[in-house]
Amino acid sequence: MIFLIFCQFALAESLFSHNVYDLAVVEYKRLFFFDSTTRKDFRLRLHYTIACVNQDFYKGYEETDRFMKDFPEIGNESRLMLSRVLIKNGIYGMAIEILRPTQEYRLLGFSYLYNHQYINALREFQNVDEEIVREVEKLIKRPEKSITKAMLLSAILPGSGEIYAGNIKQGLQDFILTSLSGFLLYNSIKNKKYVDAGLVFSFLFNRFYFGSISNAGSIVRNYNEKLEEKWLHSITAKYYSD
Repeated sequence: MIFLIFCQFALAESLFSHNVYDLAVVEYKRLFFFDSTTRKDFRLRLHYTIACVNQDFYKGYEETDRFMKDFPEIGNESRLMLSRVLIKNGIYGMAIEILRPTQEYRLLGFSYLYNHQYINALREFQNVDEEIVREVEKLIKRPEKSITKAMLLSAILPGSGEIYAGNIKQGLQDFILTSLSGFLLYNSIKNKKYVDAGLVFSFLFNRFYFGSISNAGSIVRNYNEKLEEKWLHSITAKYYSD
């Protein structure tokens, strides 16, 4: 039995060291099953947690939470190792919680940055890098297209909000479709065809008019998000090293 457990331990650690995380998770589970005391081994649990994070977002989140509850007093080196893996896999909130007790201001700043908590990121970067501080301040102060303004414009004149957002083709299309459906609605009411008017309003005008308003908001939101992501990519390439 001891030999079996040793072989299982060696296999799991070997798979982990070679970054074969899917299989490593399976072998760690077998090891924990055959010898439940190994779940109390800090190094094994840390490696198992890292393998889980690299395997699956939700499983990684749950196992990290479990690991931190079982080992609340882990050292800074282990916190740093785990948080880097969490950041790499997009689990920023958990990385922030793990890094807060440390003095890893730079990495904590990037965790906040990727989590879109720019004021908090600014506070952390002020401890370590004035150049990044200036970059973040520029982002916070950058002019953005307004979702409210775009939707209001399309409410007044369908299609104008999309044009304001930068999508001229979508704006012209929504303007034409809404105008045509509006004409059909007007014509039906003018000719006292109220049933037809109700159908046109319900299935055409209502859809195109409110669709134009919704499209305007979505286009602006996507536009702002793309600019933000582009900025984050440039900052990562320039300043961040994992």
